[in-house]
Amino acid sequence: MIQLRAYCADDAHDMLAMNRHLLAFYNLTAATAAEEAQLIELLNKGRHLSCELAYVDTKPAGFATWVLTFPAGTGTALFMKELFVVPSMQGRGVGKALMAHLVSIAKANGCKRVDWQTDGDNAAAQAFYACMGAPVIKKISYRLTASDFDTFAG
Repeated sequence: MIQLRAYCADDAHDMLAMNRHLLAFYNLTAATAAEEAQLIELLNKGRHLSCELAYVDTKPAGFATWVLTFPAGTGTALFMKELFVVPSMQGRGVGKALMAHLVSIAKANGCKRVDWQTDGDNAAAQAFYACMGAPVIKKISYRLTASDFDTFAG
C-alpha cells in the first residue's frame, strides 16, 4: 500500500537516504554533510521548498519536491523540481501516486497549472510522463553554476 504525506522534521533520515539514492541514480557526487544539513534546514523551514514523501508499507519509496510560483499570466503554478522513486520501488505506482498528489495540492492552492522538466536524455522519465498523458512544452533551460556567479552579468 502506498502512503503519501508532506515532509516533516521527523522524516529527515528517510529524506536524506532517498536523496542519496537520487544522487547515485544520476551518477552525481555525494552531497557533503553541509549540503545535506542545508537541504534539511530548507525542508524544515518549509519556506523555499516543499516535499511530499511516498512509502510502500513502511519503506521509503520516493519523493517529490515542489514550489508555488507566479508565472507569466494570471494565477499561480506548482513547479515540481524533482520526482524520484527509489529504483527498487519503481513499477509499483509510486510515481503516479506522487504526481496525482501534486495535482491535488495544486488544485487546493488554486493553481492554474503544474510545470516540471526532465533532462533531454532521460528517456525513462519522458516515457513515464507520456504514459500519463502529459503534453510536452518546448522551452529552453539555462543554468548557472556557483563558479559562474561572480562573472555573470558583470
